[in-house]
Amino acid sequence: MDRSTQQQRKKRRESKRKPGQKPKKPSSRSDESLHPSYTNLQPPYAAVCRQRYHDSLVEYEKQFNRELKSLELMQNSAYDSMRFHRHFAITTLWPPLHTRKEIEFVLDKFFRHSERQTRRLHDIMKAPVY
Repeated sequence: MDRSTQQQRKKRRESKRKPGQKPKKPSSRSDESLHPSYTNLQPPYAAVCRQRYHDSLVEYEKQFNRELKSLELMQNSAYDSMRFHRHFAITTLWPPLHTRKEIEFVLDKFFRHSERQTRRLHDIMKAPVY
């Protein structure tokens, strides 16, 4: 930009200024508007609340599953434990109207065996019955 163009812009700015208004100080950084600072950016409160609500739901679900596991382990036999788990899975974990997503969640999270247990189960089922 040449000097005459800068002077013309300065005159235009001064003509737009109201009488008695002080001229703006030039910014120390020329790229201030091109690269805004996000250090003071705050997310909307609704987003903060939604994240807190989601986190509390996740914590509640984990706590519920821990308590359910501990109650299952307190049963006298494996059969009682299985009946207890199935009763809670059907009456508590599954709502009255089942969606495919909810049923898949329960099947994926609660009726899974470790690889070692699965292998042992298959070995037992293949063995002859005496």
